[in-house]
Amino acid sequence: MVLKKLDPSIPLLLRTSLQAHHRSIFLVIGSSASHTIPTLFQVRSKSTLDKSSILWTYKDDLGFSSHKKKRMKKLKGMEKKGLQVESATSFDLFLTTTQITYLYYKDASKALGKTYDMVVIQDFQSITPDLLAKTVETCRGGGVVVFLLSGVESLKSVYSMTMDVHSRYRGSSKEEVKPRFVERFFLSLTKSNRFLAVDEEFNILKMSERTVKSLKPDGVQGNVVVSKRQSAEDVELEKIKSQCEGNVKAIVSLCVTLCQAKSVLTFLDALSERAKTTVSLTSARGRGKSASVGMCVAAAVSYGYGRIALTGPEVGNLTTVMEFCQKGLDALNYLEHKDYTVIYDTSGGGQGDKTKAIVGFNIHREHMQTVTFHSPTEAFVFSNADLVCVDEAAAIPLPIIKSIIDSAGLSFISSTIKGYEGTGRGLSLKLIKAMREKKGGMVSGGGGGSDVKGKKGDKKVHEDRWKVEAEDYKRRVEAGEGNPNLKEITLTTPIRYGSGDPVETWLDNLLCLEDNAKQQLKTRPAPETCELYKVDRDALFSYHDLSEKFLHKVMGVLTSAHYKNSPNDLMLLGDSPTHRLFVLLGPENSETSLPDILAVVQVALEGNINKKTVEAQLGRGKREAGDMIPWTVSQQFGDAEFAKMSGARVVRLAVPEECQGMGYGSRAIEQVYRFYNGDFVDLGDVGSEKESDAEESDGEDEDEDESDEENNKGGLLNEKLKPRKKLPPLLLPLSEVKGTPQLDWIGTSFGLTPNLFKFWQRTGMKLLYLRQTANPLTGEHSSIMLRPLPNRSKFSDSWMPSFTADARRRFVNLLSTVFRSMEVRNALAVLEDVKAYHDKIDSRIDQASSGGSTKKERKVKNAANNLGDAISSRAGGKGGLTAAELRLVLTDHDMKRLELYGRNLCDHHLIADLVGGVARLQFLGRIKGVELSSVQSALMVGMGLQGKSVTEVGKELGLPDNQVLAMFNKAIRKMGAGIREAVEVEAANEFGQTGNKSVEGLEKMKDVTELTLEEEQEAAAEELKEKKKKKKKGGILDDDEIARYHVKGTQEEWKEALENKGEGEGGSVQVKRKRDAEEIEDAGLGENFKRSNRYYEEEEERVRESVGLKMTEKMKKDKKRKKKDGKKIREIGGLE
Repeated sequence: MVLKKLDPSIPLLLRTSLQAHHRSIFLVIGSSASHTIPTLFQVRSKSTLDKSSILWTYKDDLGFSSHKKKRMKKLKGMEKKGLQVESATSFDLFLTTTQITYLYYKDASKALGKTYDMVVIQDFQSITPDLLAKTVETCRGGGVVVFLLSGVESLKSVYSMTMDVHSRYRGSSKEEVKPRFVERFFLSLTKSNRFLAVDEEFNILKMSERTVKSLKPDGVQGNVVVSKRQSAEDVELEKIKSQCEGNVKAIVSLCVTLCQAKSVLTFLDALSERAKTTVSLTSARGRGKSASVGMCVAAAVSYGYGRIALTGPEVGNLTTVMEFCQKGLDALNYLEHKDYTVIYDTSGGGQGDKTKAIVGFNIHREHMQTVTFHSPTEAFVFSNADLVCVDEAAAIPLPIIKSIIDSAGLSFISSTIKGYEGTGRGLSLKLIKAMREKKGGMVSGGGGGSDVKGKKGDKKVHEDRWKVEAEDYKRRVEAGEGNPNLKEITLTTPIRYGSGDPVETWLDNLLCLEDNAKQQLKTRPAPETCELYKVDRDALFSYHDLSEKFLHKVMGVLTSAHYKNSPNDLMLLGDSPTHRLFVLLGPENSETSLPDILAVVQVALEGNINKKTVEAQLGRGKREAGDMIPWTVSQQFGDAEFAKMSGARVVRLAVPEECQGMGYGSRAIEQVYRFYNGDFVDLGDVGSEKESDAEESDGEDEDEDESDEENNKGGLLNEKLKPRKKLPPLLLPLSEVKGTPQLDWIGTSFGLTPNLFKFWQRTGMKLLYLRQTANPLTGEHSSIMLRPLPNRSKFSDSWMPSFTADARRRFVNLLSTVFRSMEVRNALAVLEDVKAYHDKIDSRIDQASSGGSTKKERKVKNAANNLGDAISSRAGGKGGLTAAELRLVLTDHDMKRLELYGRNLCDHHLIADLVGGVARLQFLGRIKGVELSSVQSALMVGMGLQGKSVTEVGKELGLPDNQVLAMFNKAIRKMGAGIREAVEVEAANEFGQTGNKSVEGLEKMKDVTELTLEEEQEAAAEELKEKKKKKKKGGILDDDEIARYHVKGTQEEWKEALENKGEGEGGSVQVKRKRDAEEIEDAGLGENFKRSNRYYEEEEERVRESVGLKMTEKMKKDKKRKKKDGKKIREIGGLE
C-alpha cells in the first residue's frame, strides 16, 4: 500500500474550522470517493478530544454492508481463502469502530434536531435543495460536510448533469431539462473560503484555489488538540449564570448562548408577573428558539402553573420543545415516575416514522399539573389554560393565532422568520404587527398614533417600513403609549456553530434563505403604467453578480408573499422545462441599479396530452406527475378531450407586502393573459419556444468552445469553473418575445378564500373544481379556475359553459355535506359568479337562436343550439321548470305548505324539509324570473343548501333572528310565486286553442297578490252585509215557497182568455202567448250564450283544480261582476 503525504491545506482548513467553531465543505470526485472518508475523519480527530460521530446519507445503495457482524464475517472468510484484504481492512475497520448513522434520503427528516461532526452525502445525483439544507444543518461547528461525486471526468460536464428529480419535471412535455440549479451550485462553491475540492487521491483541484489562498499557516506541527476560542459573549454568559440563584440558575445553566439566556430570563419575568401578557420570540433556524420555549415550560411548572397547553402545526414540530422541557424538569430535580410521568404518542409524531413522540407530561409532586399538546383549532382548551405556548406560529393561519392570543391569559409565541422549513417571513411580520396593534398604541386618534400618522408621509417610512415601525413602537412603549402586554425577543446567535459561519452564508445564498424583507422600493407608480417582462432563466441562474442580486429579490418577493415555501421551489423554477417567470416593473428604471419588482408571476405550461394516454391512466386510477389542471379536470368531468388542449397555469403570483392591494397583481395577470392570447405579437407568428431557446443555447456553446478547451488542457486538476460569458438579456418586454406558444386556456389553483376568489374572479376566471378535503394547515379547500384564450385556441369554447354548469350542480349538492362548514359569504360568491356567467350565456344563446334567415345566421343558430345541448347535458335540464320536474321535489300538499308560510299562516319549521329542494331549484337556475336580494340569497344558501339554523346564519351575517326570518319569508314568497307561474304557463300551453279563455283568465291572475288573513276576513264581512241588504229589499216573490204559485200572463192576455171561454167548459183557463220569428231566434241565441258562459266557468274551474289552486275572494267577486254584466247584456238584447 503506497502512502502519500496530504496537502497541508487539508489539515489547516480542519484546524481553522475547529478554532472558529465553523464548518467546512469537501467535494471528493472519483469512483472510490467513499474510501477517503476514513482519512478525513482521522485527520480531524487528531485536533479534537471529543468523540466524533458521522451521518452518512444515501439514496438506496451504500455499496457496502452497514451491518458490522456481516462485514466482519465477510473479512474473515476472505482471510481464510488467502485473499489480499489490506486495502479493504482499513475501510472496514473504520466502519466497524466508528459511530455512524446511516439514513436514506427519504428519511432525512429523522436527523432534524440532532448534531453530527461529519455529514457524508453520497449520491449527488439524487439530492434536492430541501435535502441539502436538512443534512448540512445537522453538522456542528468545526465539523465537515463531504459531497461524494463519481463518474465525472470533467467539471464542465456537471452543467449537463441529470438529477433524479428531473424526471418529475418533464411530465408530458417533450422539452429537455436544463440543470441550471446544479450549475449554480458548483459555481457558488468556488466563492466560499471554507471549501476544498479533491480527487480520490487528495489532490486539490484548482476550483478551490480561493480557499487555499485565504488559509494562513498557523505554525502547528504534528498532532495538536485545538480548542474553540472563547468570545466576549461567552464570558458574559458565564457571568449571568453565576449571578442567578435557585430554580432560575438551574434553567439558565442549560442555555448555550447569551441571547438565549436573555430570552429565557424575559420568559421567566413574564411567568413571575402572572399577567395577561404575550411574549413573542422570533429567530432564524438553529438559534435555540424551540429549546428556549421548552426550558420556560419547565420553569412554569416550578412556578406552580397548573394547566399548560402547547400547540403547533404538528406534534413533530414540538419535539425539541418537549425534549428541553424534560431536561428542564431534570435540572429542577424532578424525578421521572416519582414526580412526573411522560405521555407518549406512538403514531409517529407527524413525521411518518413509528418512534415514540412525547406529547405531554403529568406532574404530581405537590399538586396535579399537566403539560399537553393540542391542535391549534381546539380553542376551548386555550381559554381554560394558565399558559399557552405556540411554536412555529407562522405556519398556523393568522386568524387562529389571533383567537389563541385573545382567549389565553399568558401566551408564548415563537416563530421562524428564516429557515428551510418553508415558513415565510411575510406571515410572521403580519403576526407581529397584529399583536402590536392589539392595544391602543397603533390606533389613530391617540397621542402616539397621531405622531405615527404624521410620519407616514416621510420617505424614510417607505424605504424601511418595518424598522421604522419597530423603532416607533419601542419609543411609545418607553413613553407608556404602546402595548404594555407585548414583549418581543429576537435570537441572533447560532447554537450549533459560531457566528458568521461561512457554510451558513453559502447555504443561505445558494437557497435564497436570507432575510429579503427589507427591500427598499423607490417609487410606487400607477399600475396601468407598469409593464410585464419575461425573465430569461439561463441569465437568471448564471451566477453573475447582477443576476444573483435580481434572483434574490425575486425569491424575496415570493417568500414574503406566500405562507409556506420550500427550497425545492428554487430548483423547480430553474430547471423545469415547462415553467416561465415574469416580473412587473415600473415605467422608470435606472440603468445603474436594479429595478423595483412590483409583482412576480410564475407560470407552468400544461396540457397537450395524448387522449389515449389519458384514458389509459385514468382507467387504472393513476396519473402522471405534472400537468395538474389537465389531469384533474379530465378526471373530474370524465372528458379526455380537455387534456389535449394546452394551457398556462399561474403557479404563483406574489406582490411585495407594502404594495399589496394597489392593483399590481391584477395588472400582471392581465398582461399574462394578453401575452398568451396573442395580443402582443402578430397572430401569424406562431413559433415554438423550444426552438428559440435551442438556437440561443447553440450560439452560446459555440462561443465558449474555445475557452473550454483552454481550461481542460490540464485535466480535472487544473480545470476552473466560471460563469457563462455570453448570455441572452435578463429581461425582455413581452412585445419582443418570439415564439409565443399557442394555448387554449389560462388558469390557476389556490386555497379558496373570499379575497382570493374575488381577485381571480375579476381577472375573468371561472371556478371549475373545488377539492372536498380541506388543507390541514390553512383549513382552505383547493380550487381550480380557468379562462379560455379565444384568439389562439384551436378548440371550441363550448367546454367552458358546460363545465361550469356541472361544477355548479356538484357544488350545490355538496354544500349540505362536505362544504357545510364553509362561510355563507364564500359559498354565495361562488354561486353568484356562476349565475351571472350563465345568464350572459343564456342571453347569447337566445339571441343567436332567434336568427336563421341567412346561411351565416343559420350556422350561428346551430352552434347556439349545440352549446345549449352541451350545457343541459351537464346541468341536468334545459329551459324552465316543468311540472314533471317539480313533482319530483314538491307535491301539491308541499305547495300548499309553502303558500301557507308565504301568507304567514304557519311557522318556518313547517317547511324546513322543503327549503333545501326549493333552494336547489333556485341556485341551479331552474326557476326563471326570480331575483333575490343579496341577503335573501345568503339566507337561502345557509338555511337551504347548508342546512344551518336561523341563529347560525344570523351570527355569520350579523343579523338578529327576527330580521333573518322576515327576509327568509320574503324569499320563500318570491320563489313560490315563480314556481306557480312556471307551472301555470306549462298547464295553459297544454290546452292549446281549446283553452284560450282559460289562458286569458290565468294571464289576468298572474299579477294577483295573495290576500292576507285580515283582508280575507274583511272581504267575507262585506259579502255577508250585501246579502242581508238584498234580503231586506226583496218582496213576497223573493220567497221560494210563495213564488211557486205566481200566475204568469198580462191583463190583456187574461181578458181575452176569459172572453173566449164557453159556458159548459171546465174551471181551468189557459193563456197562450204567441212569439214571432225574431223572438224565437233571440231565445235560441240566449240559450247558446248561457251554455257558452257555463262552459267558460266550468273550464276555468277544471283548470284550477288540475293545478291545485283555489279561487280567492277577489276572483269570486270578479266572477259575480262578470255574471251581472252578462245579465245586463241579455236584458238589453231581450234575451233574458
